[in-house]
This record gives sequence, C-alpha cells and structure tokens, in this order.
Amino acid sequence: MSNRDEPDRSNPEDRLADFEKRLSARLEIRNAEDRKYDRPKQGWAIGLRYGTEFMVGVLVGAAIGFLIDRIFNTLPFGLLIGTFLGFGAGTINVVRAAKELSERASRDK
Repeated sequence: MSNRDEPDRSNPEDRLADFEKRLSARLEIRNAEDRKYDRPKQGWAIGLRYGTEFMVGVLVGAAIGFLIDRIFNTLPFGLLIGTFLGFGAGTINVVRAAKELSERASRDK
C-alpha cells in the first residue's frame, strides 16, 4: 500500500531532498522550542554554580586525602595534600565554568 501524500521516492536524490526538507522543518521546530525556554542565567544562579563547583572540588580532594591517610596511616598529611589539590581542582572548575558561560554569552549576541 502506498500513501498518496508521500512524494515519489523511486529516485534516491528525490528521497534525499525530501529527507533534508523534513529534517530542516523538524530542526526549526525544535530550535524554536529551545529558544522559548532558554533565558539568560541570573546572577544568583551563576554564583551558586561557581560555589558548588568549588566546594565539590575541595570536598572530593579532602575525602581522597582522608582515605589515603586511613590506608597508609599518615594522618594529617594526606588530608592536607588532598585539600590543597581539591582547592586547585575547584579553582580550575570555576574558571572553566566561567569561560563556558562567557563564550555562550558572546555567541548569543
């Protein structure tokens, strides 16, 4: 059975052109929906993200350092080194997040 609304698809080039047309129509609908719900981030949301990124880095570093201390019985050196490494990782995460938001803002303009 054939559907009368469908174009003739015997030629592969016609099928490809039909597919591209349907795909571009679907992408336009999807992009319009995304733009409808996409709003610029507010200041408190950005600050909360930065704070969370930093604290997670510090806490994970401290936890890994604490575990190393428990395994090798070297308290407090693993905890101190892990905390400092976590501080560095948290700082890098905040810089990376800030760069991402900055690039997204410049791209939207």
